[in-house]
Amino acid sequence: MVILNALFPRISEDHPNPNHKLLPTCVKLSKEKRIVIVGGGPAGVHMSACLAAKGYKNVTLLEAEAEVGGKSLTMYDPSQPDVPHELGTCYMSPGYTLIRNLLDEYDKDNLESTFANEKKGRMVFGLRLSDEEKQKYTKGMEYFDWVLEETEERTTSSCCRCLPNSAQSVPIFAAMLKYNKIHESIFGKYPYGLPPKPKDWSKIDMTAMDFLKKNGLEILEPVFLYSQQVQGYGILDRIPAFYLLWWHHPDTINGSIRASLGSDDIIVSLLKNGWQSLWKKMVQRHSGEVKYVTGASVTSIKRTPTVQVKYTHEGVEKQLEADVFISAVDLCRFRHLIVDLDPEEETVFSRLTESVLTTTLYKGKTTEHEHTVEFWFGKMGQLSSSGVGQFYGHRNSRMAARPEIPSSGSELRVAYQYMDRPLESGDASKLLHTLQEGLKTYAGEPEVDVKLQKPWPYFPRFDAKGLSEGLPWKILQLQGQRNTIFIGSSVCFESALDCVAYNLMLCKKICA
Repeated sequence: MVILNALFPRISEDHPNPNHKLLPTCVKLSKEKRIVIVGGGPAGVHMSACLAAKGYKNVTLLEAEAEVGGKSLTMYDPSQPDVPHELGTCYMSPGYTLIRNLLDEYDKDNLESTFANEKKGRMVFGLRLSDEEKQKYTKGMEYFDWVLEETEERTTSSCCRCLPNSAQSVPIFAAMLKYNKIHESIFGKYPYGLPPKPKDWSKIDMTAMDFLKKNGLEILEPVFLYSQQVQGYGILDRIPAFYLLWWHHPDTINGSIRASLGSDDIIVSLLKNGWQSLWKKMVQRHSGEVKYVTGASVTSIKRTPTVQVKYTHEGVEKQLEADVFISAVDLCRFRHLIVDLDPEEETVFSRLTESVLTTTLYKGKTTEHEHTVEFWFGKMGQLSSSGVGQFYGHRNSRMAARPEIPSSGSELRVAYQYMDRPLESGDASKLLHTLQEGLKTYAGEPEVDVKLQKPWPYFPRFDAKGLSEGLPWKILQLQGQRNTIFIGSSVCFESALDCVAYNLMLCKKICA
């Protein structure tokens, strides 16, 4: 174990964050400031907890929904009252140290559940299985077994295919270490989060797939298909390489290697009480220092000379005055609420685009070959005849998070659809119809009972041109201007881990 930690070091905050230098001095907040946070997702709740822990007493958080959590939406069904169904934030990996720290402090009973092992029912990956077979796949595979099988298809030497799995994995680990070296040559060493702006943009001015090909890393395509593409972070041959490199920090790669070689790290896990539990527990802990208002629909935000936020709560129009506004909302869709948005801010945020990741909780019959998850990679990113995302995978919540609970003859599953464009009016009904057709034709489920569908506007990001113009780092220079601090996935990356990492970076400068 000591050797593993030496070769593939664990997460470290020892490296300085070069992005601190881009934050203006006006971002510092005195303890007397009245602060209003709009948005009660992971970013907003975590920031409120950070401020409370630092001694800020005049903080209000406004959330439009009835509960906090945002895209960390955990649902429960009366038929399986102890099984969490994740319709948003779902998995943990070795790199989630910051989240584990929060769990230790706020939600100790929310234990990790190892995902997709032999006892639960193995994963099924449908990448190279023909959709025309129109059958439910019965060949289950563990994640790393699938990676090895896919790697064989990309290995030129037939000798490697005759070797045991332990030997076949050597080229993959070698490619991962090569990836880490290239990553460091581009960005240097820094703690996980927004990468420093690269000095030579030409090294990454391409798609993620082109980056792998250019650097002789094609062998890692199966790894990134699952860890990047399936999670909704862009199709590899379309998404800018920058976002692949952001999400796959060397610390993350090293953690995966350690886990594969037998360390205590877990490649993929879920939370037994669900992700939303963590944010609710944080709100409970800090309700004495922070005023949390749910069901508050914000209608306008004015920031200068002082902050004025108008909102509707329980049918009554209200106004809140403050000194500082912290935006934790989707700036693709809600920046119009800021009535005095500056042209400089509009120039940056109008360049954001996003995708749609749709999750649907449904009930179906237990099948003869029940698996934890099933994926049909070839369907991801494809559009149906009605122009919406195809069904590309589903997860059996009971088997994934609570395998000790026996089957009742029916199963609740969460299905996934993805489309590489923003959400449009009328998409929801089309998505539901497309899902039902997909379940019937290639998942073997002709009759299902849909419980809840969530078409999430997802993964706000800049295109290649916006990235080359430095817009993610331009946002850092906007922080603190006009009595405003921007947090959340619109200014970092679509993951709870990134929202937390970004907040911590800001708090080192914010908190007086």
